[in-house]
Amino acid sequence: MKLSDQIVQFPGWSSHQQNLCRVRTFLGASNAVVALVTDLSNIHPGQSITNAIEQVHSTLINRGIVLPGTALIEHYEEVNYGEPTFDLVSFTESGSPSWRSLSLEQAMEILQCTLAELKAQTLSVPRLAEEIDRMSSAIDPFAKSPWLESPEVVNRRSDIQASMVSKKDIQALVDRGATERELQSLLKRDLSLFGELYSSPHEHYIAFSEFPLAEGFVDFTLFTSTSRMEIVLIEIKGADFFLVNDDAYGEFAQSVNRAAGQIRRRVGDIYRDLNSFRKQAHKIRARAEAGEKIHGAFLGPQCPLGVDPNKDITIRTVVVGGRTRNDLVESRKRHDFEHGVSPPIKIESWDTWLRKLRRQ
Repeated sequence: MKLSDQIVQFPGWSSHQQNLCRVRTFLGASNAVVALVTDLSNIHPGQSITNAIEQVHSTLINRGIVLPGTALIEHYEEVNYGEPTFDLVSFTESGSPSWRSLSLEQAMEILQCTLAELKAQTLSVPRLAEEIDRMSSAIDPFAKSPWLESPEVVNRRSDIQASMVSKKDIQALVDRGATERELQSLLKRDLSLFGELYSSPHEHYIAFSEFPLAEGFVDFTLFTSTSRMEIVLIEIKGADFFLVNDDAYGEFAQSVNRAAGQIRRRVGDIYRDLNSFRKQAHKIRARAEAGEKIHGAFLGPQCPLGVDPNKDITIRTVVVGGRTRNDLVESRKRHDFEHGVSPPIKIESWDTWLRKLRRQ
């Protein structure tokens, strides 16, 4: 039989750290009072009850919730469809704890409670959920707030947003069948477009325009990622044709095939001397991060990237061009093409490219 059910605040190892747990007392077998202590560290960030069981135990005694010698069961609720766990905690005369694992059935027997009592999540009880929220806020009113970013990141993001080219402006240009040159001119005004689509993690990028490579250059290039740098090479074509020809063969338009061939040759040049390219790319990255406008360098909010110049790099390629005529047919063709060439080349029409933009 359950006697009480409450949220209890207890101190951590540090005097400044305060934690929460749920404590239920039951009149268990042989009419002995047993306390079930439920961990809430996944709800209220703090120390787990296992790591602070001595503090939990002393808090319960000092507040008169249990008497010395009361049996204590340590409980972790189901997480990600896992089973709950139960451990009977015993204390020596000096206060040192030891644990003995219990099955769900054994815990029910000791507590003399129902299965529903032990399977129900704490947050499913409105009274307890409200109490956790109130007590968490009293401990730290900003505990659940996002991590405060540096002023440099906030200011850079604000500057980028203030100068963004809108999706509406690009769409208008595409809808009227703009040429490659017209689209390039617009995209060069806001290289954050490529960071928005291809950076990983989000906002960790440096974008370049007319990036030199071998005997030529790539329209746009993105350096991204952390630890191991990822380089995205992007070729664009106009919106004044359809991506796939309207004939019996259904091949990609000639300009798209030409762009794919061109970028394949560029990648071939890279892989023939990948180590030299990696070193050169990191030199360019370092110069860009130092503030040099090399190759039109455009830094995302989260810079420097924090990549390791000694680690391998990953090369990805994208070709954007033409308009979509039949989305289902073209989707299959783009998928087959991407998986049929090595290294793979991602093909996008302007319609599919615009759909991926998050901005308005």
